[in-house]
Amino acid sequence: MSEFTLNDWSSIAQILIAVFTVLGVLISLYLSTKALREVQSDRQQRQKPHLAFERGGYRYSIKFVKAGKRIPGVNPKSVERLFPELPEDAESIRLNERKNDDGTINPIWIGRLNNYGLGPALSTHVTWVPVELWVGNEQFKLDEKKRSEPVYSLSLNTMPTVPAHIQPSEESGMPRLPTFIEKDIEKKITRVEGTLIITAKDVFENLLECQQEFTIFTNYKDEKPWVHVTFGDLILNNEKRA
Repeated sequence: MSEFTLNDWSSIAQILIAVFTVLGVLISLYLSTKALREVQSDRQQRQKPHLAFERGGYRYSIKFVKAGKRIPGVNPKSVERLFPELPEDAESIRLNERKNDDGTINPIWIGRLNNYGLGPALSTHVTWVPVELWVGNEQFKLDEKKRSEPVYSLSLNTMPTVPAHIQPSEESGMPRLPTFIEKDIEKKITRVEGTLIITAKDVFENLLECQQEFTIFTNYKDEKPWVHVTFGDLILNNEKRA
């Protein structure tokens, strides 16, 4: 067996140096990428909003309005298509907003949706999802078939908050009652329990979602009719990619 010459050892050394150099570059790139991702993740966490309705109950004065096939904020043609048999003089149940002397209206927002995070919540929407309801003293659990009816559907019970962009330490509210209350034209519902689905985007366009329990009580027969909305516990808080 021939012995390695000095030139042979020199060639091997150069190869090893090249290999270790490449490894060093790859490791450096990996560590740099990891560090960058950690910085980006930390930045996103610091800019992430955290939304929740202030827990507790709120009573709202209501009025009965002959709105027929109209729902605030919903395309009238869509309502006509979804409720073809609804009489034009059907009474809707709406918040009793106070009028000023100049004819303007003081709007009422339902609930206090707070942003406890460090970043703004953008394009915030809330969906009322009824789970159980009471007609008089009778209790019913809504199945998928029942919730597919227009009055209980997600599309007609989803609404933007006011304002829809919520800065840190600021609050928002909902502009109207859910459709299953608004269009309870026979005024039979006395109580509803369910879930609020709260969605928003952060400044990085990540879609955020959380869920919170709610209960609605109604009293249509009182001299001054009212609904009482209670906001309960958060039951889910997660993040979805847009």
